[in-house]
Amino acid sequence: MGILDRFRAGAKDNLLFRVLFDRIGSGQIVWTGEDKEKFVSELHDKNADLFSVIDYVVNGFNKVDLVVKNKAGDVVETGDLYNLIKEPNPSMSTDEFMSFYLKYKLVTGDSFIYTPKLTGDRFIEMWVLPAQYTKIVSGGYLMPVAGYTIENGTMKKPFTPEDVLHIKETNLETENGEQLYGMSRLTPGKYPVDINQSAQEASAHRFQNRGADSIITAKGRDNARISKQNLSDFKRQVRNQMSGTKNEGGLVATMMDIELHKLGVSAVDLGIFEGQRMTLHQICNLYHVPPILMDPTTGNTYNNIREAHKAYYKDAVLPEIQIFATAFNRFIGDAFKGEYIDFDTSGIEALQTDYESMMKWLKDAPLTENEKREMLGREPIADPEMDKVWIAVNKIPIDELTNPGVPEDKL
Repeated sequence: MGILDRFRAGAKDNLLFRVLFDRIGSGQIVWTGEDKEKFVSELHDKNADLFSVIDYVVNGFNKVDLVVKNKAGDVVETGDLYNLIKEPNPSMSTDEFMSFYLKYKLVTGDSFIYTPKLTGDRFIEMWVLPAQYTKIVSGGYLMPVAGYTIENGTMKKPFTPEDVLHIKETNLETENGEQLYGMSRLTPGKYPVDINQSAQEASAHRFQNRGADSIITAKGRDNARISKQNLSDFKRQVRNQMSGTKNEGGLVATMMDIELHKLGVSAVDLGIFEGQRMTLHQICNLYHVPPILMDPTTGNTYNNIREAHKAYYKDAVLPEIQIFATAFNRFIGDAFKGEYIDFDTSGIEALQTDYESMMKWLKDAPLTENEKREMLGREPIADPEMDKVWIAVNKIPIDELTNPGVPEDKL
């Protein structure tokens, strides 16, 4: 029995399925209230901070190696599944493919992978569909997902549900089957991103339209009657005393009684920089990236950075890899003779054991030498002495503290 057959069998008499999907019609497109096209074109593609945070997660994702294992759990480096992971399709490397997959998921809440079949359930190519244009076609409550279609302008391309692996974020909206799509993190994150973008645009406009910061006028005089020559001489006098690094922190002297009129408010006074910094931290929180890794003004000591990198991999990167591996393995079933994908974190320095601290702890731990080697990831040594617990020579049992050669009353 295939996945869809099991789904229909479970849904037929299931009241919950009726409640969730009874209002969606057969053969109709299920619509979502999220503007996923806007998430891509107006948020991700135009906001530097949002792009940087998402790209940071994707880069970490691609540093973790995907591996293929057989039923016994041994790593294999041959066969159809291995070749598929190493080259998902003729035009993409593994890193390129996974970047498209994860970026669509992090931006839109959905990622759709098209797997054209050869025979049975086997396939030798994978393509990431544009999530902002991919729609779900319903078959009614007995078959909520009857297929998928890409609709963009005049282009329309249908796909069968068996050929598409849909991986999505959790969505609690259940109106008219909307939960069939994932909810983008940019839905709750819309306001921080909008404020962040406004701060960036305000800063750019101030820079692009920069000009005179202030106007100096002669106090108590009709400035319109001051001759051009006198005005030119005064400007030159002030400029010579103010411009250049040699005049930093110096004084300006003039024989005229003057007034200074500010033309605008500084970016600091407007709160532009603080607003951008605050919303950058909120965007980081959306994607579980420690803000210290994206904001150089945070207390970035060596130990803080090291711990932040560990948290980044454990909270932002590894969960995404686990989600992909679990969904992919469920989708392929036994199509590749029981082989499946897993991931290897041994090449990620931030996730490696702090051997220096562990060695200090193991030095006096009541363990055999082989037990210590095992904790360090080393093979045991076939020597009986290595299976004994060794105690430092400067340690003696508490019951031997009394000197047996001296009476207790003489101690």
